Amino acid sequence: MVALMAPTAGSFFLLLHNTNLALYVGTAIIGVCTGAITSISVSTTTELFGTKNFSVNHNVVVANIPVGSFLFGYLAAFVYHKGGHHEHGKCMGMECYRNTFIMWGFFCFLGTLLALILHARTRKFFSLKQ
Repeated sequence: MVALMAPTAGSFFLLLHNTNLALYVGTAIIGVCTGAITSISVSTTTELFGTKNFSVNHNVVVANIPVGSFLFGYLAAFVYHKGGHHEHGKCMGMECYRNTFIMWGFFCFLGTLLALILHARTRKFFSLKQ
């Protein structure tokens, strides 16, 4: 999970560069990492919570996808409209999304740190089990 979250955080900071290459590479990395995280969520759920009540646990874990998309989308729209200092409240160009990319990168970086902490805790737990 950490190996997928770190490139995602970096990609949001990569999107701060106003080049087509940064846009294509950053978008590709975010898409691949998000898809991989979604794919491994089944095994992660089983590993963390066991097989008892798997369906409930997995649905709670997977619920982060629509909830996160909604919250991050709402946050991006809010930041975009706050940055709309041009005529008619419209903001054009890279400066409009700069703060959104910084916030998303920060949240992904925070998620990376939390995943690293979870990894350290579960690694310690599984090493005691053997």
